[in-house]
Amino acid sequence: MSNEHSPGSEKTAVGPPTDQVHRFRYDDTDTQSLCVSVIRAVAEVAAVDPLALQPRLYDVIDPDALEKLVGTPIRDGTVAVTFRLSQYEVTVTQCGTITVRDETADTALDPPS
Repeated sequence: MSNEHSPGSEKTAVGPPTDQVHRFRYDDTDTQSLCVSVIRAVAEVAAVDPLALQPRLYDVIDPDALEKLVGTPIRDGTVAVTFRLSQYEVTVTQCGTITVRDETADTALDPPS
């Protein structure tokens, strides 16, 4: 997988990648649920098996609520949900994007005080 693509499906590069921000795309026509796409995206950034991801998605957010809020992509959708999953800030939007920001990469870039 590369940035700005659907986890588990075709890759679509849309913007330049950065070390700490990774963008993925999901599609409601895919057989994979939004929650599975989120888990796969975070697992890819974390370089772990999706089944080994800790904490589990349902430990930090209600998967049914997430699906209801942003599970049907709308091109001009304005709904976005942001939550923390381990060291990652995850934002899922109604327009079909999943953004995973590695917050430890941010602190590694900060100069020592």
